[in-house]
Formats: sequence, C-alpha cells, structure tokens
Amino acid sequence: MNTQDAIKALMAAGQEGDVQQLLTKKSDDAAMGYRRIREDKMTSDAGQRWQLANAYTRARTDVDKQLNDMASKVTRTDRDDAERVFGVKGLPGDEASLVISRRDASDRVANAEDPKELRELLRRATRSGDEVLAHAVAERAVEEQDVTTMNQFLADRPALDAAGERLWNMQRASRDSMMLTMGLLDLMPAELQGMAHDDIEVLAQTQPAAEPKPALATGFGAFHVMNPPFGDD
Repeated sequence: MNTQDAIKALMAAGQEGDVQQLLTKKSDDAAMGYRRIREDKMTSDAGQRWQLANAYTRARTDVDKQLNDMASKVTRTDRDDAERVFGVKGLPGDEASLVISRRDASDRVANAEDPKELRELLRRATRSGDEVLAHAVAERAVEEQDVTTMNQFLADRPALDAAGERLWNMQRASRDSMMLTMGLLDLMPAELQGMAHDDIEVLAQTQPAAEPKPALATGFGAFHVMNPPFGDD
C-alpha cells in the first residue's frame, strides 16, 4: 500500500486527527535535524545537501512505515466490505457463475448514462432479485458519490448498511486526503524542494568527494617567510 492510500484508509476510518498529529510531530523532528546540519559550518554546501537528503529519506521512510502500520489495521475491513457490498461474497449460488454474472452486470451499469437510469436499474434488480446487478449499481453509486442511489440500495439491504457507509466514507476520503498528503511536503528541507523523491534517494546514496585540505607551504620560500634573513642590527 502506498502512503496516499494509507492516508485515505485512515481518514475513512475516522483517524484524520491521528494522521495529522503524526505528520506534525515528524515534520518538527525533521526540522530540528535539518537545523543542526545547516549550522555545521565545517561542512561544504554539497556535503550539507547530501546529509539533508539522508535525513529526509530516513524521516520519510519512518513516516511511510508508521502510516502503513496504522492503515493495515483498517484495510482488512475495507476489503471485506467491498467484497460484500460491491462483489458477490455472501450471495447464494455457484461462485464461478456469480463472478461471470458480476462482470456482465458491470458492463450494464457502465452503460447507464445518468443517475436516473442507474436508479431504474437498481429498482428492477431489487424487484427481480438480481442481487449481482444491484451490487454493481452500488459500486458505481459510491464511485460517483450518488447518495440517493446508495441510500436506495441500502434501504432494501439493511444488513449491508454499516459496510456501505464505510465504503462511502472511504471514497469521500480519497477526494479529501489531498491536504493531508500535501503535509508530507513539510518533511522536505527547503534545499531539496522541487526534487522528485527518487532523485533525493539517489542524492542520499551519492556521498560527495572530500574537499582537499589546503596544502602546507614547503621549501625555501616557506622558510624564508617564517625565518626572515638576518639584517643589520
């Protein structure tokens, strides 16, 4: 699961505050580390950029892992919800035949041109007991955030109400998660802004060559400077 999907899952589960708290803390911690690197005047600009790239990649890896760990606890529920509300899990009949019917139903639903036509498909499916088609309608209703059609579906299937609500929230979260995802940019030091994540990883793996130390003066000239010839008293 990528980080954006993890954020969506956590938002849908009502954990937006936890995500924001994590991002804020990690950004503050990273900023302190970046400040120490910048204050090291003994390191060249190239050396500082390399250190900043390493500090950023470590911070981003840590955030990604923590978000995925948090999200893994809710995605199992989401998968089961989708199988029950959009798919054929729990429906009576031969599983292989149900899967084929679900694909056909998806084609029929895709041809519906507007919400009114979609609701008519749902009404007919419910009346005839075509649950496979009804579940296909529910998926499109959630994708398009068509609340009227989704409510119509759930009203006739109260056992799916909680799962349907969670799926609805998940879809809505996918639209609203952009602001939280943008919070990941706060982890990046200003010196690396505008660089792609992959490019920063390459920079972190490429330690700059050590700058040569100034050579000590040698030879007669050096002795002459340090010990000027005797002059007249």
